[in-house]
This record gives sequence, structure tokens and C-alpha cells, in this order.
Amino acid sequence: MRTKKMSPAVLLCALLSLLYFTSYITRLNFSASIAEMVQVGVFTKTEAGLIGTALFFTYGFGQIISGFLSDKFDPGKIISMGLVLTTLCNLFFPFQNSVILMSVLWGINGFAQALFWPPIVRILSHYYDDNGYTKGTLAVIYACHAATMLIYVIVPVGINIADWRFAFFFAALLGAVVLAVWSAGYPVLIKKMSSADSDTDAPANPSGALLKVLAASGVLVITVAIALQGYLKDGIQSWLPTFFTEVFNMQSADAILLNIFIPLVNMLFVSLSVFMFRRVFRNEITESMFLFGVTALLCILLAVFYSSSPMFSLILAALITGSMHAVNSMLISFLPRRFERIGKAATVTGICNATVYVGSAASSYGIALTASAFGWLPTVLSWGGVALLGVAVCAISLKKWTKYIKSN
Repeated sequence: MRTKKMSPAVLLCALLSLLYFTSYITRLNFSASIAEMVQVGVFTKTEAGLIGTALFFTYGFGQIISGFLSDKFDPGKIISMGLVLTTLCNLFFPFQNSVILMSVLWGINGFAQALFWPPIVRILSHYYDDNGYTKGTLAVIYACHAATMLIYVIVPVGINIADWRFAFFFAALLGAVVLAVWSAGYPVLIKKMSSADSDTDAPANPSGALLKVLAASGVLVITVAIALQGYLKDGIQSWLPTFFTEVFNMQSADAILLNIFIPLVNMLFVSLSVFMFRRVFRNEITESMFLFGVTALLCILLAVFYSSSPMFSLILAALITGSMHAVNSMLISFLPRRFERIGKAATVTGICNATVYVGSAASSYGIALTASAFGWLPTVLSWGGVALLGVAVCAISLKKWTKYIKSN
């Protein structure tokens, strides 16, 4: 019986998905471990916020560099560099006993993490058509949510059989294995894809022309909305285990395990967002404005019932992060594709993704500070305020963006 061989396009997509799966395991293990590390006295909530902020800042800054390099050089080599760095950072992190050293090392890991998404967008944009790009992007996004679910299983299991260090050693091992697979598989697959692809790279445009396009399209304003969704998307998910341990007096391992439910909702929302984009909105900013509005209403509901039931609070929190992941898919995955024709898809991806983590960096420390100083009710209300601000920013940029996509 003959079996049908998978095409290089399918195999390359699977490899990219494995890569992004690994990037989330090697990054989210820290945020998933915060509740346990605070509880056993490794550091305080505020110190944990500083370490998380170090990653978010270097990740955001690195996105711009990564996007620029990915449009200029072989994206595969940039990804290999990221895999090497993140593997080493995860290997050495558990041996540190200083918050400063932890912050430095996790900051380096943030830069390493920045070397994944822009090259992936560059590869998908160049070697896949519109339909293939959508399917490939969804596959990669599903992989990162699968990794999120897995890490929220690995961390509590690791705590029970060893301690919080287990998740970092696991991530380092995975990074080393995937580096070997990537190094062996990518050159072969990309050679096969290139032989079937007669297109050449789009000519590089001067930075001045790019800035002019970004301003005319409204993207310079849209970056504010991108930062706001980053604040909500990453901030809420990072601090949710701590929320449950403090509001409902749960054990940290149990609170961490609850988060496995959230990625399932995130995947559902991302799928729905793509469906709504194709069938209803056909405009990334219109859909994002709608989702910000939904998020604001959910935050108000969570503020009213935040301490009534852990399950109800979990469902509302999952719906909030799911809405923000849907916004993220619109503004980080699909919006940059509009700039492929000028050969700047990866560069725009880097710029947009950098602003996500400006918001993420602010949330890592901001939520810790707000929760410590005022408690969780004002903190939840502040999330609703951020969502309303997102609605306003999308409304401001909508006219320019709509004009841009109609003319292109």
C-alpha cells in the first residue's frame, strides 16, 4: 500500500509550528511559575514584575531588529540564533539566586524570543499564497496555544515531583532538540520550496517611504491599540494564577493548572476572529474595535463578580484574554500582510509586535503594582478602562486604514 507523501509546504508549516510551540514553552514557563516562586519566597510580586518587564522590553526592542533583519537576510539563520539563546537562558536561569541576575538573563531570553515571529511571517509571506498564508498562520497560532496549555500542566506537575526549576530544565531540553530538528530540516525544505517558487524578493524600500506609508495608513496610531491589547493579553494571563491564590486562597499549583482552560478559549476566539474577518468585517481595525468593546463589558462583569466563584471568574478571564488574542491575530498576523507588496511584511510585523510588548512590559509591573497597592477590584476595573481606550484608538485610526486597504 502506497502512502501519500506530505508536500514540502505542509512539512515547512509543521516545522514553523513546532518552532513557535517551542518559543512559547521557553518563554511562558516563567509567568506560569510566578505564583509558586512568590509563594516559596524566591522573590516578591514586585520583583517578579521587574523580571517579566525585562523580558517584555527586550522582546519588544528585539522585534524591530528582527523584522528588519528578516527582510534583509536569511530568516532561517535568525531563527537558529534565537533557538540557541533561549535554550541557554532557560538552562542557566534556575541556578540564579539574585533578582538582578534573573532579570538580565530573562531579558536576554526576551531578545531571543524576538527572533521567531518576524522571520516566520517573512517565510509564510514569501512562500505561500493568501490561502496558504491564512492556514499557515492559524497553524502556528494554534501551536502557541497548545504550548500554553502544556506549560500550565508541566509547571504544576514539575512542582509536585521536584520544584519550580523543573519547567526551565524541560524548556532547555526542548529547545536543544528543536534546534537540531530545525537545523537539519529547514535548509532541505526551503530548497524544495524555492525550486517551485519563481518569485523573487520584493525590492527593499527606503525607510522614509515606509514611514510615510505607515503614517498614511494609520498604523502609527494603530500601534497604540496594539500596545493596549498586549497589556491585557499578556498581563491578565501572567497574573491570573496569583489572582486565584490571593482571592480564593488556592494552592499555587492548583491555580496554575486552572489556566489550561484559557488557551482552549483563545484558540476558539482566534478561529472565530478569522471567520468574522472573512465573512463580516473584512477590516482588521473594525473587528478590533468591536472586540475591544466586548472586552470592556466582560471586565465590568468580572469586577462585579470577581470574588463570587473561581469558576465564573476563570470563564470571564478566559473570554477577556480570548478577545485580546483575537485582536492580536488581526493586528499582528493579518495587518502586516497588507505590506507584502512593498517587501516590508516582516519589518511591519516587527514594529507591530514590538508595540505589543511595550504594553506587555507595562502590564507585568503595572498590574503587580496596582494589585499590591489597591487590591484586585481596582485592578480589574483598570482592565476595563484599558479596553475602552482601545475602542477609542481604533475609532480614530479607522478612516485612514479603511482608505488604505481600499486603495491597495
